[in-house]
Amino acid sequence: MFFDKLREGAQGTTSKIILGAIILSFALAGVGSYVTQPAKQVAAVVNDEEISAQALENAYRNERDRLQSQLGEQFSQLLADPTYVAQIRRSVLEQMIEQSLIDQKIAELGLRASDEQVRQAIRALPEFQTDGKFDNDRYLQLLGRNNLTPEQLRDSIRQDLNRQMLLNAIVGSAFSLQNEAGLLDRLTHQQRSATLVRLPLAEFESGAEVTDDEAKAWYEAHPEQFQRPEQVKLNYVLLDANTVSAQDIDELAIEDFYAANQASYTQPEQRRVAHIMVNKDGDAEQKIQAILERLNAGEEFAELAASESDDAFTGEKGGELDWMEAGTLDPAFDKAAFALANVGDVSEVVESDFGLHLIKLLEVREAQVKPLSDVRDSIAERLAADQAGDDFYQREQRLAELAFEFPDSLDMAADDLELTVQSTDFVSAGEFPQELSDTRVISKAFSPELREQAMNSDIIELGDNQAAVIRVLDYRPAAVRDFDEVKTQALELARKDKAAEQAQQAADALEQAWRDGNAEAWLSERELDKTELADVTRESAQDPALLNALFAMPVPSEQPSLQTVTLMGGDIAVLKLNAVNTPAEPSEQAALVRQGQGRVQGQRDFQSLISALKATADIEYRQVDSEEDSFF
Repeated sequence: MFFDKLREGAQGTTSKIILGAIILSFALAGVGSYVTQPAKQVAAVVNDEEISAQALENAYRNERDRLQSQLGEQFSQLLADPTYVAQIRRSVLEQMIEQSLIDQKIAELGLRASDEQVRQAIRALPEFQTDGKFDNDRYLQLLGRNNLTPEQLRDSIRQDLNRQMLLNAIVGSAFSLQNEAGLLDRLTHQQRSATLVRLPLAEFESGAEVTDDEAKAWYEAHPEQFQRPEQVKLNYVLLDANTVSAQDIDELAIEDFYAANQASYTQPEQRRVAHIMVNKDGDAEQKIQAILERLNAGEEFAELAASESDDAFTGEKGGELDWMEAGTLDPAFDKAAFALANVGDVSEVVESDFGLHLIKLLEVREAQVKPLSDVRDSIAERLAADQAGDDFYQREQRLAELAFEFPDSLDMAADDLELTVQSTDFVSAGEFPQELSDTRVISKAFSPELREQAMNSDIIELGDNQAAVIRVLDYRPAAVRDFDEVKTQALELARKDKAAEQAQQAADALEQAWRDGNAEAWLSERELDKTELADVTRESAQDPALLNALFAMPVPSEQPSLQTVTLMGGDIAVLKLNAVNTPAEPSEQAALVRQGQGRVQGQRDFQSLISALKATADIEYRQVDSEEDSFF
C-alpha cells in the first residue's frame, strides 16, 4: 500500500495528549523533553548518557497527572506527604534509567524497527483516525496544534517499537516444560475438603472488659496509634483571574488580530492524485517506461494502475490517493505531484524511496482563507482569555509587591486588590482547605523559614490563573495526644486487642482439642457450629484468606492438618483439612497454562536483564532541585 508507505516520511513526535497510555516512552518522558531546549541540570548519568533534570521533571508531572486521574482526591492527600512525592520522583527516575539502559542495549544489538512497522503503528493510533480509518488531515492538525514535526513522531515511535522488539525477543524465547505445566494445571484444579469453625470476634469483644489502667497501659505501649501530625494555623489570600466575556471584546481588536494572523486561518492548497508504482528491482526501469509508452499511446491511467501497479491497494481504485498537502509525503513524490500544472497531466518517471512512479493530477483545491465571520467567535474568546490573563498577571505582580512591602500582614494587599483574608484553624497536611490542597502551598506552610520569620510567603502559583499568599500564624509540632484526649479510643483499641488475644487462645485450644480427639465436646460446650467445606477449588467463592490458608495446608497424615486464619472482617477461623483430590491427568487447559508460564518466565527474564544491565552500568545520581522541591 504505497500511500500508506508515503506517510512514513511524514511521521514524528506528538504530545502525551495524543499518545497517552499507548506509547510507554511518551507516558514516561512526555513531549516536553523533545521540544524544549536542553536542560542545564542533570538528574542522572547512565554510562556517560545524561538524563536531564527537565526530562525528569516532565516525566514526573506526567506520572503525577496519571495518578491524579486514577486516584482523584485521595491522591491530593497523598501529595501532602513529601516522602511520598520523593518516592514518585525516584520511581520515575529509575524507570528512565532502565529505559536508557535498554536503549543502549538495543543500539549494541543493532535492533531497529522497519519503516513499515513505524508506518503501521502511526496509522493504528486512534487519535489519528476518523470512523476507524487513518485521517491525514487530522494527523497533520494534531501535529501542528502541538508544534511538532512528523520526524519527531516517527523517531519516538520507532524508539518504542525497538524496545518492544527487545521485550518480545526475550519473552518469546522463554518456555515452560510440559511436565511442569501439567503439574501446575493439576494443582490448579485440585479440590480440597475441610471443616471450618468460625470464632466471631464480636462475641469476644462483648465479653472483654478493660479497665482505665489497662487502657492507659495500652496507650503507653502504642504511642504511634495516638500521634497528632504537625499542624499550622494560616491566614491566606487567593487571587483568581477576572472573567472577561467574549462579548466585551472590541470589534476592531478582533479585526486587527485576524489581519495579523492570516496564516492561521488559511487552508493550504490540496491535491488529489493517482499513481502507478513499480517496485525497485532489476527491470523496474524498463517496466515503468513500457507503462509510460502505453499511456502515451492512449490507454487509460486507471486501467493500467489496476493491472500494472505494484501498489495493489491503490491499484484497485485506479491508483487514486487521498487529498494531500505540500510537504506531507515522500519529497520526490511530493515535488512531482505539486509540479503538475493542469488536471489530467501525468508526470515523467519519479523515483522515491519506495519505487518508480507515474503520477496523474486528478483534482485541485485552491488555498483558501477562512472569512472573518467564520472565525470571529473563536478570536473573541481567545482575546478574552488573553485579556483575563493579562489582568491576572498585573494583579499578581501587585499582590507580590504588597505582600513583600508589608510582610507582617495580608491586610494591605487584600484591601488594595479587594480580596478577603481567610483563616484556618490548626490543620495538618491532609486537612488543608480544598483551594490550598496543593503541594507547593503545603510545602511552604510547613517550611521552617516561613514560620520562624513570621512573614508573608512569596506568591505561590496554583495554575489556571490562580495564585495565593499565605502567612503562618501558629505552629504545633507532631506529638502524642494526651491520654485524656484519646481515652475513649484507647479503651476501644485495648478491648479489641484483648478480644483478639482471647479469640486466638480459643483457636489454640480448639486445635489442641482436635489433636486430642475432643473437638466435638469442646464445640458443644461452647455452642459453636462446624461448617463442612466440600470440594473447594481455588476459584470457589470463599474468603480469599481462607482459600490461601486452605491450599497452603499440608496433606493430613497421622496428625490432623490444622490452620488458624484471620478472615476478612477480623473473625478468626480454625480449619481442619479432611481430604485432598488432585486430578490424575492434566486438563485441556494445560497448553494455555504452559503458554502463561512461558510469558511469566519471559517477564522474569526481562527483569533479570534490566537487573544485570544496572549491575554492570556506571550510574551516577545527582542532587537536583525542581521548582517545587528536591527530587530525592
